[in-house]
Amino acid sequence: MSPHDARLAPAAAAAWLATADVWLGWGWSPLCGAVLALALGLVRRSARPALVLAFAAGVAGLASGLLATGYAAPVGVAVGASATLVATAESDAAPGTAGPTEGLWRVELAVSSVDGAPARARVVVWGGDGWHAMVRGQQVVARGELTAASGGAAALLWRPRLLATTPARGLDAVVASLRAGLREATAELPDRLRPLTRGMVIGDDSGMATDQRAQMSLAGLTHLTAVSGSHFAIVLVAVTATLRLLVRSRRVVAVVTGVTMGLLVCVVFPEPSVMRAATMAGVICAALWWGRPAQALPALSTGVIAVAVLDPRLACEPGFAMSVAAVAAIALWAPALAVRLTRLVPPVVAHPLAVCLAAQAAVLPLLALIDGGVGPWSVAANLAVGWCAAPVTLIGLSALLVALLSPALAHVLATAAGWCAWPVDAAARVASQLPGAQLVVPPGAWGAVASGIAVGVAIALTFATRLRLGMVALAGLSVLGALAIPLVPELLAPSAPGDWLVVACDVGQGDAMLLRSGARSAVVIDVGPQDGLGPACLRRYGVTRIDLLIITHPHADHEGALPEVLDRVPVTEAWLSPAEQEVPTASTRALIAAGVPVTEVTTGQTATVGQVRVTVLAPDGGAVGEGSTGLNDASIVTLANVSGVTVLGLGDLEHEGQRELASRLSPLVVDVVKVAHHGSDRQEPALAALVSARVAIVSVGANNTYGHPSPDTLALWGARATVIERTDRCGDVVVVPGPALARACPTDVGG
Repeated sequence: MSPHDARLAPAAAAAWLATADVWLGWGWSPLCGAVLALALGLVRRSARPALVLAFAAGVAGLASGLLATGYAAPVGVAVGASATLVATAESDAAPGTAGPTEGLWRVELAVSSVDGAPARARVVVWGGDGWHAMVRGQQVVARGELTAASGGAAALLWRPRLLATTPARGLDAVVASLRAGLREATAELPDRLRPLTRGMVIGDDSGMATDQRAQMSLAGLTHLTAVSGSHFAIVLVAVTATLRLLVRSRRVVAVVTGVTMGLLVCVVFPEPSVMRAATMAGVICAALWWGRPAQALPALSTGVIAVAVLDPRLACEPGFAMSVAAVAAIALWAPALAVRLTRLVPPVVAHPLAVCLAAQAAVLPLLALIDGGVGPWSVAANLAVGWCAAPVTLIGLSALLVALLSPALAHVLATAAGWCAWPVDAAARVASQLPGAQLVVPPGAWGAVASGIAVGVAIALTFATRLRLGMVALAGLSVLGALAIPLVPELLAPSAPGDWLVVACDVGQGDAMLLRSGARSAVVIDVGPQDGLGPACLRRYGVTRIDLLIITHPHADHEGALPEVLDRVPVTEAWLSPAEQEVPTASTRALIAAGVPVTEVTTGQTATVGQVRVTVLAPDGGAVGEGSTGLNDASIVTLANVSGVTVLGLGDLEHEGQRELASRLSPLVVDVVKVAHHGSDRQEPALAALVSARVAIVSVGANNTYGHPSPDTLALWGARATVIERTDRCGDVVVVPGPALARACPTDVGG
């Protein structure tokens, strides 16, 4: 038998591929490729048993995927309409943060029927006060409008009416009491340690602040708050070691350990990585029962098969794929990598370093595909604080168990676990502030291909019997070529000024403006209508991350392209107008479903993002007027400074909104002013009189039917600005530093 028994690997791949093919709608191509590979493999007699098993697993995965999509269909049909759902809570209620979700509670539901039709799908609920005490296992009946969602959920349910609830019973009730006991025991920990400790013990990081989440992500430490294989390994080793001291029978040890692993799944909830880790733990317990050595690859393969067949939704989530990739790299690559590293560092450092490097590298292509990121200091951060996982997990779980009998002792244990978690928080803060910490994997398919090639080269070098200078040079060139792949679309695209600071994108009859915050990032004010022009502008100017997205008001010509943008570019944070009020638009729901932190802003709010500082000048928090005019007057008005260039954005303010702003505004000299409402005739001379600008920009579509821009508006702002630029005549209006402030039409415009 080889060191890595791979006989189950083809079966795992077949089950996973078949399930994903059906659930994600990839079509017949992957299945045809798999069948061809199977036919070719059958030529080798020694491979036939494994391939026959793979065929059986593929059929099982295909059947499971078909059943799952069939059960989820009633929810998909009901999207866009009001429906009554009968469901079971799959999570505890988690509080919303800012903006539209503030004061609401997020609960995941496993739906069993939609308007009486049997179903089986996951729906994410954002509910009011009636949902705040919801715990996993409660039965609920709710009615509301279903909207499309992302992230594995079949739909999103916003502020539904809670018609009936049934308390959790049996094991679910016990688990709810245990989790509540831990929350109570950790209640007095400092603000940053409280959610971190809960996350490291039971995976509950719902109270973690946005900045702390970002720091953990850049430091590559988020896996510590997502219960996965390391947590199960810690508990498994602790339980088996303790039982070995007390019990001689290995079968008793195997049974008790298996039961413990099952209870741990119940306590931390069956997330994708949890189910994979639990299945592997079950295989290890089975090996212990039979007295055979457990191997990582067969255990991992069994886990993949079990999850793919039993729950296709979990098998198709990014978290599961990253968990499998990391474990496979640790099992197959890390040992050889450690041997290589022992030539450079002591063995005591080489082995944990190899594990960190292999796990981090294996997930890089997947992170690129989901627009994730991990900073260059993540390996160092994991080496520095990876040891914290064991004491926090074991002490925290002890506090969870003790809380039912002695809350005081549970508080002491939880406090100890919290302070054991402090180094993790400190490492996240330090790593996220080090030079180069913001460098992450380029998002999208190009980034995935580039990082995949780079990782492949690293693996090839690790297993090479001899390393020669030519081999290393070729590998280096391959990696450089891979890193250049994401630049190919930009090289083929029309050239854009490399020193741009502000861009008023030509998106037709709409608004979209880029304020450069970093080398490949921007603050974006509006995204234009739903026609692909907004995302194309981001691509033209090399923007691969939106540090702050400001949607001035909920009109389609300003937010229509938001779903396209969310599909292509990661968004760190979003600001919305109070015009959203009680019922957010579909775009706002898309932001929430995508996990983007949302804030509803008012006058005086500021933010500094890279080289951009933004201040909100309006709206002033008053009531939103009626109809389209009221929404326009609720536009977010911003004053931004981009590396010394000042930009005033007036949104779509109309007469009332402009008069209100003029009553509070002092005379203002700016480099750029974005004229309100596409240059319509609804302009207030009193506001224009307060503003002096070098360039006035009118974002307007060619040959529009609204008569924009108005000749009177051009005359009004022509008297207040050195030059007026129009996107209908100039295309993108690009602002650069120096005497030639704006480039458009296409000559430079002097200031």
